[in-house]
This record gives sequence, structure tokens and C-alpha cells, in this order.
Amino acid sequence: MKKRKVAALFFCGALAVSMLAGCSQGQTGGDDKAGAEDDKKAEAEADPSDPAGYYQYSYEVEGMGTWVNYIHLYEESSIGQVFYAGYASNQITMAGTYEITETPCDYSVYMTREDQEGDKLTDGSADYTITFKGFDGADLGSCAYDGEYIYNDTTGVAGTGAENVAFQKDPEGMDSKYGQADSGYKGEVGVAYLSAVSPDDETCTVKLNHNGTYEDLMDVLVEGTWTMSDDGKTFTLTPDDEGDTAATLVLSDDGTTATYTPDGGTAVTLNVDTQKAVSYCFAAVIPAAENNTGADVDIKLNCYGDSTCEVIISAYGVDMPLDQGTYEVSAEGTATVHLDTAGNLTSEVIDNLPSIVVSYTGTPIGDINATLAFSQTE
Repeated sequence: MKKRKVAALFFCGALAVSMLAGCSQGQTGGDDKAGAEDDKKAEAEADPSDPAGYYQYSYEVEGMGTWVNYIHLYEESSIGQVFYAGYASNQITMAGTYEITETPCDYSVYMTREDQEGDKLTDGSADYTITFKGFDGADLGSCAYDGEYIYNDTTGVAGTGAENVAFQKDPEGMDSKYGQADSGYKGEVGVAYLSAVSPDDETCTVKLNHNGTYEDLMDVLVEGTWTMSDDGKTFTLTPDDEGDTAATLVLSDDGTTATYTPDGGTAVTLNVDTQKAVSYCFAAVIPAAENNTGADVDIKLNCYGDSTCEVIISAYGVDMPLDQGTYEVSAEGTATVHLDTAGNLTSEVIDNLPSIVVSYTGTPIGDINATLAFSQTE
């Protein structure tokens, strides 16, 4: 998906940005320098029972302008309470659902960019807990919440340069200085809630986004809004343009296929994308002379949105899982993977690219010693 490609490309750039951390010019929203009147306004409007809105942690980076990081909490919809996280000016994105409970929760976060650069954590406790989950049900973590701040010390909803920090609710929302720019709230990228593709033509797709919009490419591009039935099986697609064709999408019981029916047209069966979203990817090619297959073998390390990762080798069109584990990315942009077989590995810059060196013995293609360089995700 294009979103995944952009997120992956940014990871490389994030390493360069992290080197400029000492050049950042201070946080420009929810920071120590915010006016007293703005603080009072935010506190007055902070209401844990009305969480919908934009929560931001943004700062200036010399030569690059404002680096906007935010979490958008939506009101209740047909798929529940949806959140969107846009980091590095919407270059790293994720979405899922959230739940707020009146359960006390401790936190230890950086309240401002200055605190983050000085490694000054603020410890405390809030009366509420917010829990994030992926659309696939994966637990993305919980953290403290008080109506004004999301004290985001989760690892599942984190982005380079905005880890372990407090996101302050923006009382002006879309009208604020972060609202109208593509690098801010206006540039929120559609994250797939459900994607389906024709088994006969991979260019024929339907994508339902987290924000209730959709893109229908079964014939010509049709854009609009969608809703889901109470049983979670039937999706009604309503185009923005009255001249475009509406449609329905009905999931099979096992969720692997969906029946697409355009108004007045013929129903077709689509395959549902059930693969986990790849956030970052490291890859290499093992030449035929260095393996026992007689052909070049692709090897890649996929880092997924739920903080899990997997090493896969591919030859003659066949993918074979080789290793698995978990990963995290530090505030400096360094990736550390914890693999069941290869062990704990940390990325390093090799030939100007973030890279991870993996070694295996006795695999189906022979021994492996490969340098996996940062690559675009699929």
C-alpha cells in the first residue's frame, strides 16, 4: 500500500532527523512556553467523558519547519471508537480503536520537547486509562489519560521522535495552526480498516478507511463514505458524487473473501487482505552462488504494526518463514529486533542505509550471513 511505502521511506529519513535533535527549536504546542491563557482554556475544556479531538506533541526542527505528531480520537462510529496516530507530519501513520475506562494509571513521560532532549521524565498518575487496539484486535498498549493529556508511554502507538511523551488536547482542533496544513490534521492519511482485491485483476480493489471514507477501483475510481451493519458483515458504500455507482460489500463468515455488488450490477467475489501491515522492512538478495537453490534468494525482515517481526526467505515464487520475534524503534531512530533464532540485533548505518546483519546456520538454503538494508515496504 502507498501508506506503507511512505512510512517505510520516512524511517530512513527519521534517522537523519534524529541526528538533528540537538537543533530542534522547542515544542510549539502543549509546551512550557505556551501562554497562560491557552493553558487555562485547555484545562477548562479537558473532559475525560468527551475525548474526541486532536492531541498533539509538535516541535520545530531547524531547516524542516514544524514536526507535527498527533493522535486523533474519533467519536463513536459503526466500527467503534476509532483513533488515528500521525507522526512526523503524517509520514508514519496507524489507526485502530480505543477505549477509555475510569481506572487509575501511572505514567512516566516527557512533557515537552525540551524535557525529551534533556531526558527529564515526569512521573504521575491519572484517573483514567486509554487502551489502544489494532483493527485486527492486536493489543497496542494502554496509558494514562485525564482529558487534557494522553500520557503516551505505549510502544504500540509510538512514532520516531514522539515516543514516551504527553500529547496535549488541542482546543482549537482543525482551526489551530496544526489543522489546515497537509503536514498536520488536514493531511490525515486514510488507513485501511478493510482492503479487498479481485483475484483476476490486482488493480481492481476496494479500500475502506478508518475515517469512514472509501476508494473503489473496481472500474473507475469512486470515492465516498461507508457504514457497517451491526453484525459487522455488510458494508454500504455511498459515493460522494451522485453520478457514481453505489455498492455493497459483504464479508464471508471466515473473513477471507467478500462479495462486491455494485448497484444494478453483477456480484463478484474479492479476496480480503488479511496480512498484517508492514511498518518497516529490511531486505537483501542472497546470490545463487551463495545458496544451494541454484537461484537468487530474497531475504527480508518485516516489522509489523503490532511490534512483531518476521524473517522471510523467497525463492522461485515461494515464501518461507525463517524466524520471528518482536522489535522496537528508539527515539534516535535505531531499530532493535528480538528474534527467536538470530537473537537480539540492532540496526546500524552501512553504506548510508540503516541495516541489520543476520546470520543463520543449517537453513533450507544453507548457511546465511546477510546484511539487510532498509527497504520500501510492499
